[in-house]
Amino acid sequence: MGRYVIYARKSTDDEDRQVLSIDSQVHEVRQLAIRHGVTVADILTESRSAKAPGRPVFGQLLRLIQRGEVRGVLCWKMDRLSRNPLDSGVLLQAQADG
Repeated sequence: MGRYVIYARKSTDDEDRQVLSIDSQVHEVRQLAIRHGVTVADILTESRSAKAPGRPVFGQLLRLIQRGEVRGVLCWKMDRLSRNPLDSGVLLQAQADG
């Protein structure tokens, strides 16, 4: 049985946008996990744009998923996970694979 992890990301090139800070994202998602009785085993954070593939922490998350070590990923907003077609496709395939 895998574990649940929180993934929080804030793009460094979007400083002018109103996006929750990484700490705020983690806080909100932790509160959601508590309300739903989900135990969070790890928190992965990244300060990088998701417009192009190649984020190191996201890659780490994908490896954990592919090895079956992650049961679920919690994030503040779906676009924190991916904003490019390649990463979106990998996530969709992982979901389809269970």
